[in-house]
Amino acid sequence: MALLTGPALVDIARYRYRVRPFEPRIYTLLGAEALRRLLGLVGWNRIIKEMRQTEQGATGIARFLRGTEQSETGHLLGFFATAVLAIMAAATSHPRGAAQILLLGMILHLYPVMIQRITRFRITSRRTNINGSGR
Repeated sequence: MALLTGPALVDIARYRYRVRPFEPRIYTLLGAEALRRLLGLVGWNRIIKEMRQTEQGATGIARFLRGTEQSETGHLLGFFATAVLAIMAAATSHPRGAAQILLLGMILHLYPVMIQRITRFRITSRRTNINGSGR
């Protein structure tokens, strides 16, 4: 469902994609950077990069950034659905199941969001530095 509705919702409240400078440090402390490196070692990041990068230069970077926004939106929707499922499990007296569902949802959805935000921050801060130093 998130894959279907995510692209339709990506342009709503665009300010949410702005990554503040302190965020990547927090995500790194939570282990998102280690997970990103692990995904790089197993080849996942290469596959995703090939899927997103069809052009070079500024247009390619813009499309890559748009892909991170779409992925972030889809994963947030997926986590929302996971949280609803966990609430339903807790409400039906299954607290252990609710915790397991929530933990799995965090790994499958919140960590990818953190990785998308770290990646977007690195690209946008590099572009800002390049544009600022060229003046």
